[in-house]
This record gives sequence, C-alpha cells and structure tokens, in this order.
Amino acid sequence: MAKISFDEMRDKLTGVLSDHEERNYLGMSAIGRCPRWLYREMTNGRAMPTHAMLRLFHEGYLHERDLLARLQWAGYVIDLYGLELVAPFDARFRGHIDGVLDGTLLEIKSVNDERFTIVQDLGALAEHRAQCQCYMRYGGFADALIIYKQRSFGELYMVMLQRDEGEGKLLEAKARLILNAVDGKGALPACSCGRCP
Repeated sequence: MAKISFDEMRDKLTGVLSDHEERNYLGMSAIGRCPRWLYREMTNGRAMPTHAMLRLFHEGYLHERDLLARLQWAGYVIDLYGLELVAPFDARFRGHIDGVLDGTLLEIKSVNDERFTIVQDLGALAEHRAQCQCYMRYGGFADALIIYKQRSFGELYMVMLQRDEGEGKLLEAKARLILNAVDGKGALPACSCGRCP
C-alpha cells in the first residue's frame, strides 16, 4: 500500500472547499471596499482564492450555519434565508441576505479577536454597515441586526442599525460609478485603499 502524502491530502481536502465562482455582478456585500479594487475585479475577474482564504470562507459559513441553527433551536423564526436583492437601477448590483427575524434584516458575521474587540468598542465594521445599508435600501427593511461571533471563543455581540437614506444614496452613487466605468461610460473610480496599481 502506498504511503499517504499528508500534503496531498491537505490540498485535496482544502480544494473540496472551493466555491469560487466567476461573478458578473457587483456584490452588495463588497460595496464597502475600495471602488477601484471593485472595478478591477469586475473587469479582470475575481482572483482564485488561496488555500488560506478558502479555509477562512468555509469557517465563516460554518459559524453562520451554527448561529442560524441555534437561533431556530431557541425558538426564533428566520425567514427568507438567501433571498437575492437586486438594485432597480442595474441588475448587476445585488446581494443575498442571511435572513429576516421578525421583520428585521439579519446578518451574521464571524470575526477574529482583533476585529471583535473593534466591534465591541466602535460598533459595526464599516464594510458590514455598508452591506446592511444596501440590503435595507433594496429590501425595504427599516433596521438590521448584525450578530458578530468571535471565532476563537464563540463570544457573541449584537449591533442594531437603522436605515440611513443619506448613506444609502452615497452607496448607490458608488455602485453606479463603478458600473458606469465597467461599461466605459465614465471615469475610473479613485482608489481609496492605497494599494491599487
């Protein structure tokens, strides 16, 4: 019997996690990122995730499923899991929600210790606020509950957001700018991260 190659086994087990898909749309979950980076991702395609990123994505899905199951075991009814929201101005701007809890948008995030501390000190992370504002804007929700789960110890922290029309309009303008640039109808979006070529 041939000896098992642990490196090969690890690579195969990690490869099974791959849910990489070529997206031809601008995800609402990413709208908080650098607009130039989002433009480049739409025009050049998404980079193939590394093994480390695949493991991180998989771990996030496990935490999300765990919290959804625990909410249901505790008697909460989660509606509309995975519902796709599409912006009326352009079907290429869309996202999928984690669910609705008693009429409130529900978003579940698992974060490392450092980011968990930031959330406890300052509230929802900027990229998550942006995502939820878009979901509230295009899903007709008045508020959103983000449940943060600390990956290392499973500690939970909850943040409630209210729909903000001003922020929603700014995010829509950002999405329009990116999509117009993709269509060759406008200037390239400026870099806000300082890492774009």
